[in-house]
Amino acid sequence: MYKVFVYGTLRKGGTNEHFLKGAVCISDQCWTFGELHDTGLGYPAIKHHPSEKVYGEIYEVDDDVLMQLDELEDYREGDENNLYDRIKAIAYTKEDETEVFVYLGGNQLFEKSKLIAHGDWLKYLQGL
Repeated sequence: MYKVFVYGTLRKGGTNEHFLKGAVCISDQCWTFGELHDTGLGYPAIKHHPSEKVYGEIYEVDDDVLMQLDELEDYREGDENNLYDRIKAIAYTKEDETEVFVYLGGNQLFEKSKLIAHGDWLKYLQGL
């Protein structure tokens, strides 16, 4: 089993939440360090950032779900042309911190992106 931090269309209410059907939600209120951007393509991407926060959810997934997420995020291990890169990071909840996989956006996603300063994709979609 793997823990995955999701911050965009995979979150509850997101257009791709069905990919997490059967996965266990460990936390629906958590964050990790990064900078959230609207790619202009209908989904967000994260860049590395040492102090900004991105809000999301943590799910526990099995091999099959992780493979589906890799396919959705256009990630192939060792491929330099990935749309997203899957890395290990720390996610923080009110109670503790845990190591998770996070999908960071590749450089091509930030060419025309817009910074989401408050770091929450769902609030951004609601115009908050």
